[in-house]
Amino acid sequence: MVGASSDTYKAGYQMLSALHHFPGELYPINPRAHEILGFKVYQSLAAVGKAIDLVILTIPAKGCARVLAEAGENGAGAALIISGGFGETGREGKAVQDEILSVCRKYGIRLLGPNTAGFGNPKAGVSANFTPWIGQLKPGPIGVVSQSGAMNLILASLIHSRRLGISVATGIGNGVDVGVADVVEYLADDRETKVIAVYLEGVEEGRRLYEAVGRATEKKPVVVFPVGQADVGEFAASHTGNLMGSFPLKKAALVQAGAVVVSSGDDLVDAANLLSKVRLQAHRDPGVGLLTGQAGPGMVIADYLRSHSIRLPELAPSTVARIGKLIPPMTFMKNPVDTGRPGPTFRDVLLAMAEDPGIDVLVTFAIHEPAVIDPVVLFAEIKGKIRQPLVFGTAGFPEDVLPTQKELSANNIPSFISPDRTARATRALIEDARAAYRRKRGGEEQPRDPVSIGPMEKAPDEAAAKSILDKLEIHTPSRVVCGSHSEAKKAFLALGVPCALKILAPGLLHKTEVGGVHLNIRTEKQLLSALAEIDKIETAGEKQYLLEEMAADGLEIIIGARNDPSFGPTVLVGLGGTEAEALNDVAIRLAPLSLFDAREMIAELKSSVLFDGWRGGPLYDREELAETVVKIGGLIRSHPEIREMDLNPVRVHEKGLTVLDVAIICA
Repeated sequence: MVGASSDTYKAGYQMLSALHHFPGELYPINPRAHEILGFKVYQSLAAVGKAIDLVILTIPAKGCARVLAEAGENGAGAALIISGGFGETGREGKAVQDEILSVCRKYGIRLLGPNTAGFGNPKAGVSANFTPWIGQLKPGPIGVVSQSGAMNLILASLIHSRRLGISVATGIGNGVDVGVADVVEYLADDRETKVIAVYLEGVEEGRRLYEAVGRATEKKPVVVFPVGQADVGEFAASHTGNLMGSFPLKKAALVQAGAVVVSSGDDLVDAANLLSKVRLQAHRDPGVGLLTGQAGPGMVIADYLRSHSIRLPELAPSTVARIGKLIPPMTFMKNPVDTGRPGPTFRDVLLAMAEDPGIDVLVTFAIHEPAVIDPVVLFAEIKGKIRQPLVFGTAGFPEDVLPTQKELSANNIPSFISPDRTARATRALIEDARAAYRRKRGGEEQPRDPVSIGPMEKAPDEAAAKSILDKLEIHTPSRVVCGSHSEAKKAFLALGVPCALKILAPGLLHKTEVGGVHLNIRTEKQLLSALAEIDKIETAGEKQYLLEEMAADGLEIIIGARNDPSFGPTVLVGLGGTEAEALNDVAIRLAPLSLFDAREMIAELKSSVLFDGWRGGPLYDREELAETVVKIGGLIRSHPEIREMDLNPVRVHEKGLTVLDVAIICA
């Protein structure tokens, strides 16, 4: 431990104190000390005289490269830098950070940090963290990885306060070498870890994290608390760039990878608690059965679940009839089932619900009343008699409820104090099963080989971009590019009426905003007037006219794609038109996409009901839209030179669709 100190204020003292009971060999390094906390202190790493597994540095940033080189010369395999003063401080610190990374790569040292509080592995007795109480953490099934060292400690303390255990708790810090994806991969293969809990801020290697989480969720649940909802990222040149703000993209990628995404640290811990004990089989839409001893909390749970599209199916008539013989008639018994107050028949009602074929998980709630219902005894009696996992919610003074919770936990039954926490944890359980189903179904389809269209050396104009779509068998309007008014008049006569006239000019993406789009032209007089208006528009380069046939009516959709610097090829679909950004009703996925993925994106839209004969309207072609989304995913994936592209609007008809406008921006 380089930087060991006898000053109780310094991290070098606190780290040594935290490692005081480390079961292996510990070597404090400080050239000006002889003994600290009962440990012999060495003058240098070389003075230790043997290879070191892990070197911990609590010294100033500028001295770290020299020490790491010395560690490499002495055979060290790993390093942890607690110190700050690196890339987080600006250009000068970034240069120091690059230097230490170069040294680590030269010697094959894996580095955690810099600028991190460290990590803890309770089972191994490793408390490599300068917070003294880290050594009090209990071993258990929850693996924690946090980009923030402070949030790593906060989550670890939350887990500990709820009498849960940790396999490994890791703060990444600047993450110049070991990152979140590395730790997720490690925890996925760690037999002590049953669930992975992640706190996530920015993502530099989004595609790698997506792939790591995807592999991990095949083995165990992954729950992520991402932050940054207010960050819309850098200004983007197209609608797609604005709609794919960094947080929506990050969240969409995590969900697509199979993670459960939550919105607070408390929810992260509760979800991890439940998923460490119970995991449903992959299921498109699991049914929840809710049995409550009190109507109010039952209503809170049911309302939350239903508002998040979680199904509480009505019980079968035979189940209702059976329950009707067990509880008073004035209570509700179709699901949720309200017993009015837990009584002697509570057990039999629960067993009746368990036998209903529509129920995949059972949630019970009862205020803490030991004289009325003892959940420990109740669940022990029905153990082995029900096929579904159980989630128990209760309420009462913590000191009164604690003994019950401890006994339930010992029997692997998750319990939560308050109906809100019970509902949110249950949602995590359902979302994990749904995610597993989506990944399984999506994985059954092989990604299609994209149609070859050749490299794009520069951004095509709208007409050329539509020719690219034609090669992909994506329907676009018949059109003619004209260089003069006379050519436009000839094209007008050939195309027939009505027509649309648009400006073509280099770098002009949003033509409507400058008055460059004129629709429903039916006469030559209207055509000449529109041409005159377009001639007034100032452009940076040569101006041309695009004359097109008008498309049939339909539902206007946006399809977007981009090669994101972090997550790579990405596709978006949403309600389109000029109001696309204001409506912000979109679904995002990483490419390549299966047809199942594309169908799910459409179903995810709030406006998806518009496809299905809304208020007597037409049925629009979901399948053709899904096919088109898959094709665009293949295009953006096979052409890294495309930075962004917009197909907006795409008019979906009762049969087929037409792309009315397309913009492609090249890197």
